Amino acid sequence: MYFIKKHFCNIIFFLFIPVISAAQIKDTTSKPAQLIPEEKPVKKIADPKDRIVVDFNYDSFTHLPKGISQKFYSFGGNVFFMWDYPFGYGPMSVSFGAGFSTHDVHTNGRIIYSIDGKYTSFEPIYTKYNTNKLSLNYFEIPVELRMRTRGDHNFKLYIGVKGGYAYNTHTKFEDAEGKIKVYKIKNINPFRYGATFRIGYDRFNLQAFYSLSDLFIEGGGEANMTPFSVGVGLLLY
Repeated sequence: MYFIKKHFCNIIFFLFIPVISAAQIKDTTSKPAQLIPEEKPVKKIADPKDRIVVDFNYDSFTHLPKGISQKFYSFGGNVFFMWDYPFGYGPMSVSFGAGFSTHDVHTNGRIIYSIDGKYTSFEPIYTKYNTNKLSLNYFEIPVELRMRTRGDHNFKLYIGVKGGYAYNTHTKFEDAEGKIKVYKIKNINPFRYGATFRIGYDRFNLQAFYSLSDLFIEGGGEANMTPFSVGVGLLLY
């Protein structure tokens, strides 16, 4: 009799183990886990902008020589690739980069040299011609201090400087008899530097450049001929 009772109790115990286990599982799974919302990190640095700059310019010189006039279709352009570094999440940033600029200035003046080649000047052309221009191409490094309002669409004010090296200078003259190109114009200052200005909204802006160095080296050409450009620009990416 004792043997039967002992084994009967053991059988009842093993039969109830799955039931107790299931109840415990049900109890732990019946309460959904409470998800702790993730805190969004505070943005400490603004996104860089305006890393590709494309400009369309009207180009000219101050103090053109006597008797020399310029045509209105003297156009040029710039393309710069910039690195933009915001000052935290405020409106200011600094940017620097590299790029190229080209200038085609159409005048009625032909370039001539002194006998020893150490002085370059312009003389008026009195015969009929189709094209007469001075072309200047620079590799340039611009630096800008930038201010723009926050948001997806910004008011922008950029001031800066840029320096450049003239890797190509030439003239092009064309009349009924043919076309003449002269490269490596003598006594042109190979280096230039100047101030830049840009103001606009979103991707569109007005921009200007004024050179702080003359077109010709000192004593080597027409005095005080200072390049300047005004135009419109596109700020991309």
